[in-house]
Formats: sequence, structure tokens, C-alpha cells
Amino acid sequence: MTLKKHEPFDETTKAFYDRLFKNWGFKVETEREIFSRARKIDLVVTSRTEATQARLKNTVFAHFRQLNAIELKGFYDPLTIADFNRIMMRAWGMGVKKSPTKLAEESDDLMEAEEESTDETPQLAHEMTVTIVCVTRPDKILNQLSKEYRFVKKEAGIYLSDEKLSQWIIHPTELDLVEKNYPLLPLARGKKLEQFIALCLKEGLKDYLQLIVDIGLATDPELIWQKLLEAKPMKHIIREETWPIIDQFFQEMPEAIGKLPTFQDALSQSLRQGFQDGFQDGEQQGEQRVLIRQLRHKFNRVPKGIVQQIEATTDLEQLDDWLVQVISAKKLAEIDFNLPQKVS
Repeated sequence: MTLKKHEPFDETTKAFYDRLFKNWGFKVETEREIFSRARKIDLVVTSRTEATQARLKNTVFAHFRQLNAIELKGFYDPLTIADFNRIMMRAWGMGVKKSPTKLAEESDDLMEAEEESTDETPQLAHEMTVTIVCVTRPDKILNQLSKEYRFVKKEAGIYLSDEKLSQWIIHPTELDLVEKNYPLLPLARGKKLEQFIALCLKEGLKDYLQLIVDIGLATDPELIWQKLLEAKPMKHIIREETWPIIDQFFQEMPEAIGKLPTFQDALSQSLRQGFQDGFQDGEQQGEQRVLIRQLRHKFNRVPKGIVQQIEATTDLEQLDDWLVQVISAKKLAEIDFNLPQKVS
């Protein structure tokens, strides 16, 4: 069976944004079925009060109206013209409040719809929006077919086609690194994602960092490894609440140091430099913890005697020597911890 690589992204991101909007006080539905043959809308967010509208005022979702469709297109699931047409059909159907019988009578193709509200009044087009968040930029729609689709750049990474039904395309990698864009920056890639990871570590944005880690396992684990390895020794820039998330990521990527050569470079350069900087700042305990963590990440089980030996050692050269051995060792026994007797 072939694994559909976009599925982990879809499920993880839908769950994250479902929780995000609910925490903000919105009614949210995931995978609302509009027409049985047209599949489902990823998220439908309802915003019918002044309070909820005010909550979105200074966010990347400030354009939301009363009824809002959100579609998530991952790295392995780019937005095509066929996808766009299907999404727009679902979005138009989202505002229909007619009974399933009436819909079936009107069209053989638009078979059956769920009636989600007791309000029989259809939602007007100007009361709805559809927002497509694209990890991969849809160049054909935004560039080659710009005259046909009429998307206009509103600001960095945000495009609008304001016809009867307001249509938005957001490309997270182009978004500015500002607070209002935080909810979608975990879906960025490349340099922008690196910058946002550093910001999450510095500011303690654990929810966003958790999403980066979760989807990174399926999309770009090497980039995340490198950024976390660079940051780990620099204890003073990392909020304590982010450590469990960092640990989780390394635990879920076994043997990665050996499989991806760039990780060895990151270890040998950034971690070693981190040891030097850390000790210069009197951060011995933090650097001991980094070494212990790396041992556990690479070798899984580390005997108590070795942990105690590291915690009792404050000599920079000795700790640095152990770090070099961790990088090159294939077995824990290859590292000489100078123990008085064999640790079992």
C-alpha cells in the first residue's frame, strides 16, 4: 500500500486549527460534508457575533466574515486548478440551507448535503469567505493565470480575489514574521521556518513549536533537527516550557544522526561551540544536560553511573572530548567515561 504523504500533515494541522479556533471561542467543524461527490471542507469557522469578529481583528484571519471555509494544502498536496474548482464548489455549497431532498431534485451531481443549521435562510455570498492555505505556492493560479483568477496581493503572502464570494490564498513562507501571522507561520518552509523556530524557542511559543515538530516529522525533519541542535546548547535563549517538545522531537527521530550527515556537522559545530559559550557564561549544568540528552537520543538507555559521572564533571576539555566521542561512536561502549568499574 502506498502511503499518501500529505495525510499526516492534513490530520495534524486540522486538529491544531480546530483547537486554536475553539480556544478563541468560535464554533468550528472539521471536514464538513457539503455534497457527497464533492468531498469535504477541511474546517468551517462560524463568526456571527461582534466579540468573535473583534477577536480576529489583529490576526492573519482578520478577513473572516460570518461563515468561513478553510482548506489546507500541504507540501505533498499542492493546489491545482482542479483542486481550486472543487474547493470553490464546496464553498458555494456551504451557504446553502436547503434540504437534502431539494438539492437532489435540483442536480444529479450535487447529491446530498448535511443540513447544519435550523436557519432556513441561505448564507449570502458577501457573508462568506474561503481561505486556502498553501504550503507550496500555487504559481499557476497566482502568476500564469492571474488574469483569469484575479488574485491581488494584499500583503506579503496574502492574496485576495474579491468577487461575490471572497477568496483568499495564503502562502505561509511569504508571510512577515509578525505576531498576527504566528498561527500560520508553523506551515512555512526554508529560512522563514528557521526564523520562526528561533522565535518560538526565545518566546516560549510552545503550541506553535509543537505543530512545527508534528508536521516536520512528515515534511522537513532535517531543517528542524538543524535548528534545534543549534539552539539546544544556548540555554539562555530557550524558554523552559519548550524543552519537553524538543525532547519529544529527538526521541521520535531515532538514528537520525547517522542517517543524515548534516546532523553530524550541526553536532560537531553548533554543540561544541555551545559547550564553549556555555562554560564561558558559567552554564556548566546546562551543558552537562545537553551531553546527557544527546547520549539518550543516540543510544536510548544510558546507565545511571555514566549520568552521574557527567553531572560530577565540570572540566570543559573532558566534556568536550566526550562530545566528540558521542558524535563518532556507534556504540555507547566506545565512549571512554573513565569510570572506576564497568557500568552495567
